Amino acid sequence: MKDVRATIIHIIAEYLDKEDSEISVTDSFTDIGLDSLDIMELVMQMQEELDCKIELSQEITTIEKLAEHIEQQ
Repeated sequence: MKDVRATIIHIIAEYLDKEDSEISVTDSFTDIGLDSLDIMELVMQMQEELDCKIELSQEITTIEKLAEHIEQQ
């Protein structure tokens, strides 16, 4: 299985035109400049890349929490 955290970071970094190293798993989506529309677009890409279904909730606010959610499926 792919490294979920690294994949999420890479997708977000690419979307924001940043280096992977500029994004941390503890960053909240709003802290790195993502709004709800950005997140929805990224989730679709992550679902395809990681071959999973992602249902977001208010508790999923960081990359780490998103990765944990995906791994629990």
